[in-house]
Amino acid sequence: MLDLIIAFALGVLAGTITGLTPGVHTNTVAVLAVGALPALTKHFSLISIGVFLSVMVIVHTFLDFIPSIFLGAPDTDTALGVLPGHKMLLRGEGYDALKLTVAGGVGSFLIGLIFLPIFFIFVEKGYPILEKFVAPIIISFSIVFILLEPNFKKRLWAVLIFMMSGALGLLVLNSINIRDSLFPLLSGLFGISTLLISSFSNSKIIEQKFSDKIEIFSLANIWNCVKAALSSALMSVLPALGSAQAAVISQAFTRKNNEGKDFLVLVGGINTVSALFVLTTLYLIGRARTGVIAAMKQFLVLDFNGYLVLITASFAAVGISVILTLWLGKFFANKIQKLNYRKLSLGIIAFVVLLVGIFSGWLGLLVLSVSTAIGLLAPKVGCKRIHAMGAIVLPVVFYFI
Repeated sequence: MLDLIIAFALGVLAGTITGLTPGVHTNTVAVLAVGALPALTKHFSLISIGVFLSVMVIVHTFLDFIPSIFLGAPDTDTALGVLPGHKMLLRGEGYDALKLTVAGGVGSFLIGLIFLPIFFIFVEKGYPILEKFVAPIIISFSIVFILLEPNFKKRLWAVLIFMMSGALGLLVLNSINIRDSLFPLLSGLFGISTLLISSFSNSKIIEQKFSDKIEIFSLANIWNCVKAALSSALMSVLPALGSAQAAVISQAFTRKNNEGKDFLVLVGGINTVSALFVLTTLYLIGRARTGVIAAMKQFLVLDFNGYLVLITASFAAVGISVILTLWLGKFFANKIQKLNYRKLSLGIIAFVVLLVGIFSGWLGLLVLSVSTAIGLLAPKVGCKRIHAMGAIVLPVVFYFI
């Protein structure tokens, strides 16, 4: 029992570090843990190491919104949340934006637990059928997003942005050997491009408000959490799909008139509940849908008791994550308005460039520059940034064709 408690505490620590540090992903820690198995198994059982990885992932899914909202530095799962979160930050509502992602995470995880019996049946009966329809479904949604642009000119720009980002995604993910390839790709499309526009538009961070009124259990938020759970359940059983694709599909059913607040709840929910469903997918059909689960599969054969231990640890990690995220988020919100925004933005850009150079090398820097240029197009021509997710969508489509 003691090794489980220690593993839980270490998972919280590791998830905090990966969540708050742009470019440091849970997959990296999972690979290191697998490499250190001979040493770790002298002190920890295999299920304890599984607890460490599961808890780390849950904590990461909450805390990684802090750099995304306050610093504009996204990872794979938070890229689409950068823009609405950043806009709220500039209005003094950065902490409220963070609380919306926390509300999504908690609500979606609880709804995901309720959905688990249905998910068991869904995986066993529906998995072979769904695989055949992934490409048509994703293409259909992409076309709908383009047609939702208000006029012909913007639709043309949307097609161009989708194809350019898609071509870059195909090149980066399928043709070029770049370590942590998604980091420079998404940082350019959604992070640095946002920071560049803000830093040269006389934006400055005003004093942040700390409203206590975030209706976590409002009808709208509960519906957003249901959508997050349903889309995550679908994505977790299909190869090559994940949180980003779930967010793209769910975007079609999200209100557009409340300044992205619903979308922040949705993205926050998808990130957290995905961890529940991919763990269940590993238990049911032995398929690994994320890097961390793939690492876990190398050393752990899950029986029902082991599965219950990991689910219980994940549930406890949600509670710890809420406290940590709100506390650290308030600290960031208190400090950030005292900084020169332009210097902060340029400093973050330099930091991300440095991280890309370290993790992905000169090819990563080249990808970062090209993806940043594409990321600047949408706001400049007045299109939605969702089209830049072609960088993920097209590689997935080609995977299934």
